[in-house]
Amino acid sequence: MIKHYLQVAWRSLFRKKAYAFTTLTGLSLGLTSCILILLFVVDELSFDQYHIRKDRIYRLATTMEGSEFEGIAKVNGPWGPAAAQTIPEIESMARIVMTGQLLVENGPLRLYEPNGFYADSTLFQIFSYAMVEGDARKALTGLNTMVVTKSFARKYFGETSALGKTLRIDGQTDYQVTGIIEDVPSASHFTFDYLLSMRSLQHPQRDSWTQWNQFYTYFLVREGADPNSIPAKMKSIIDRNMDKETSARYNPFLQHLTGIHLRSHLHREINPNSDVMYIYIFSSIALLILMISCVNFVNMTTAIASVRSKEIGVRKVNGAAHKQLVIQFMAEVFLVCVMSMMIALMLTLVALPVLNDLTGKSIQAEYLLRPAIAIAILAVTLLTGVLAGSYPALYQASLKPMQVLKGRWTPSGSSGLRKALVVFQFALSSLLVIASVVIFQQLHFLQNKSLGFDPHQLLTIPIQSNTLRENHETVRNELLNFPGVLTVSLSGNIPGGGDWGIPTVPEGFSSENTPPIRIMAVDDQFLKTYGIEVIQGRDFSRDFASDSGAYVINEEAAKQLGWTDPLSKTFSMPAVGRGPGRVVGVVKDFHFRSIREKIGPLLFFMPPREWYAIYSIKIDAARSDETLEFIEQQWSRFDPDHPFTYSFLDDRFQLLYQQERRLATIIGYFTGIGIFLACLGLYSLASYTIQQRVKEIGIRKVIGASTQQIVTLLSKQYLLLVVIGFALGTPVSLYVLQQWLDSFAYHVSFNFLLVGACGLVSIAIALLTVGLRALRAASSNPADSLRSE
Repeated sequence: MIKHYLQVAWRSLFRKKAYAFTTLTGLSLGLTSCILILLFVVDELSFDQYHIRKDRIYRLATTMEGSEFEGIAKVNGPWGPAAAQTIPEIESMARIVMTGQLLVENGPLRLYEPNGFYADSTLFQIFSYAMVEGDARKALTGLNTMVVTKSFARKYFGETSALGKTLRIDGQTDYQVTGIIEDVPSASHFTFDYLLSMRSLQHPQRDSWTQWNQFYTYFLVREGADPNSIPAKMKSIIDRNMDKETSARYNPFLQHLTGIHLRSHLHREINPNSDVMYIYIFSSIALLILMISCVNFVNMTTAIASVRSKEIGVRKVNGAAHKQLVIQFMAEVFLVCVMSMMIALMLTLVALPVLNDLTGKSIQAEYLLRPAIAIAILAVTLLTGVLAGSYPALYQASLKPMQVLKGRWTPSGSSGLRKALVVFQFALSSLLVIASVVIFQQLHFLQNKSLGFDPHQLLTIPIQSNTLRENHETVRNELLNFPGVLTVSLSGNIPGGGDWGIPTVPEGFSSENTPPIRIMAVDDQFLKTYGIEVIQGRDFSRDFASDSGAYVINEEAAKQLGWTDPLSKTFSMPAVGRGPGRVVGVVKDFHFRSIREKIGPLLFFMPPREWYAIYSIKIDAARSDETLEFIEQQWSRFDPDHPFTYSFLDDRFQLLYQQERRLATIIGYFTGIGIFLACLGLYSLASYTIQQRVKEIGIRKVIGASTQQIVTLLSKQYLLLVVIGFALGTPVSLYVLQQWLDSFAYHVSFNFLLVGACGLVSIAIALLTVGLRALRAASSNPADSLRSE
């Protein structure tokens, strides 16, 4: 019986090739979109799930009163060890500290390696990194020891074992490889290529309770223990080790490991995290496209119901029961769904590289074989079959045989539903279209809004050698001798998220009521090099010896401090041993972070020479190639031990909006698919309507109606459906998009002319779709449709 149903379904499907093509195309594209989004969502939800003890792993973070950020992901060095020794709920503790970019050497092979950490030896007691060579318990216990990944080991040692061998780090210290682990899975909130033992970390403030908070600290909570009790006990430890005024600023809290990637957006995250909002956005898009595909199928199937009406009448007269007909039609639906899913799987394999390129992921085709994903794909197929097939099957099976065979059946009973479905489709499509346009608008705004300074042709070069600090005047003069070099500056940090958080005490304020002020350590050429405008007072100057203790602030700092005459005020930074110094200038506000954040108060000061970490060089755009070549030559003179590396500041700022660019591109692709599917649905309804009016069209042509008049007659009703759909979808899309725009401190306002243009484009596309079908009907020979009369 089942074989018979499938045979009939196969013949019925391919007897109408145009119907088969449009149906399979619509469902295949819809299912492909769903699978791609499913793979993305599953990958996002899989972050850090591979750790065996993931349910008991937490990261220690803290809020800081007086700071402009909600919390910071790093804490001070002693916090973790003190907690592990004092709090019984903690089974184990491990800390990691970013190494920064280090020069790694093995003979002639010399490469900069930015992806490493100093780590406690207990890291392997908490996280499930697979050790393939070495002893995980002892690998990081010794001084100048390191653990590397298999890929890292292969890079430096080829196919020979790296265990026991040494690598020179930063041209100074030899580190012995004491362990080799499998490569860290990409679905991790932090990844690394190498780990250096924490004993090897040398920093004068590594054991300070209040200074140099660079330690990402993780706890393994004992089984059955309550992790919610730990923050209060941690707070007690802080209170005992700090003065009352300082400890009052800190409020420690825990973050569960598996929630960090999607739900943590603290200051100084290890890597930029994703956002659970994008899970909701893309899941909603998948659902919308699946619904559009199902509506298409319903419209397409009911559109050909009149063609099959006599077949249904004959089947019923010959004894076919209602149940048998329903099963027959559902078999046809599920055959279409299975075929569509097979096509969709092939399209997914083709589209996976594009998805990976857009999202920065490395999703493999093997993901499709995972049980959870395979079951989800099967469930989507069955759900699509039920959603798309139930109504057409019941509708066709309920036709009255006598009315059908006598020609009295008029298939108008469900025309209202079909029109409602088209309205629904275009409501969903309008949501996607407007979302795509607004997101592109916001992205264009972010990329083109004035930053308040000039980042173009601004070269930034990290300082790898003390020679470049000690001889900075000589280096500067040598560089300025070349015509393509316009200005040269040194600083400890640069705009684009590199600002610091050193506590400050403005005149007339205490540490408790001081606004959160960010810090930039610069020289006297920094403001000039970056094109930052001084609007009150002056820039730092070598002509004033007192400027070594002076400060420059931005407008927002003066505003939040309530200073109408900031040049008469002083600042001090007791945390780094700087006493009161005069404010000598005020600069115009500029975006020293992403434009999604509101400009905050900012303080500039000239630090000791050893604080300098970056050269910033403004170059002539007309001579950029030869200037870069010259700078590289000079660099090799002053620092022959380190390879020359550089970046352009505008590229750094573009990276800040990478997530928005990806979102805009992905939604753009799926918007195109959604519009195409909606047009397919509209085409199916037009086909249905025109099929019922073939004789009417023939009669109108016989009595003199022109092709244009007939096309207008057949098309105008669809204009109303599209307009209604757009009118219903627009308010919803504007509300949703406003919530998204509100996550930016600076954003575009809705351009209702542009929204109206989106509506006109949607209408034009819809009318073109219907018009082509109507034109074909209007151009047909009326004799063909009236012959039976």
